[in-house]
Amino acid sequence: MKKQNSVFTPVARLALAGLLAGSLAMPLTASARIVGAALTTATGKVTAVDPATRTITLQGENGNTLNILAGPNVRNFQQIKPGDSLTLDYYESVAVAVRPAGSGAPEVVTESAGTRNPKGAMPGGAAGRQTTITAEIWHINKSANLVTLKGPQGGMRTIQVQDPALQARLQQLKEGDLVDFTITQAVAAAIHK
Repeated sequence: MKKQNSVFTPVARLALAGLLAGSLAMPLTASARIVGAALTTATGKVTAVDPATRTITLQGENGNTLNILAGPNVRNFQQIKPGDSLTLDYYESVAVAVRPAGSGAPEVVTESAGTRNPKGAMPGGAAGRQTTITAEIWHINKSANLVTLKGPQGGMRTIQVQDPALQARLQQLKEGDLVDFTITQAVAAAIHK
C-alpha cells in the first residue's frame, strides 16, 4: 500500500463491502470555494482469499496486512485470487459557499451514489457521498476576523478566519447569512490480475 495507509483501511472496507460504483457527479454551488482537496491512491496485494467467510487478506508495500470482509454485494468474489492487486483511489474535498439570509435554514443534506462492475468482470467500481452542512452566521467580529456560526441543531462555533482572501470577504457578510460546507468523498476500487 502506498501513500496514506490510514486512508486505505476504512476505504477498502467501504469499497469491498459492496459500495462499488462507476462514477459520482453531484453539483456544487456555483459560488463555492474549494478550501481543501486530496486524492490518495493506495494499492495492496491479495495474499489470501477465504471463500467460506468471504475474507480477503491484503498486504501493503511495507508488509502490513489487512483482512477485509467482502459482503454479499461484492459481485464476482470468486474471481479474486492470491496474487491479484487491489487499487483504491480516494478523493475528499471541502467547499464553502455563502448565501443571503432567508435563502434557507441550517440543515444537513447527504446524497450518495454507487454501482458495481457487471457480472463476469473483475470486482471493482466506485462509490461516493456528498454532505452539505448549512450553518447560520450568528455573529461577525470583522476586526478580529471571527465568525460565530449556529449549526442545524443549535450548536454554536466560533471560527477564526485566517485566509487573507476570506478575511477580505468578511466585510461583505452579514449576520443571518448562511454558510454551506460541502464535503465530497469518493472511492474507486479495482482488482487486477
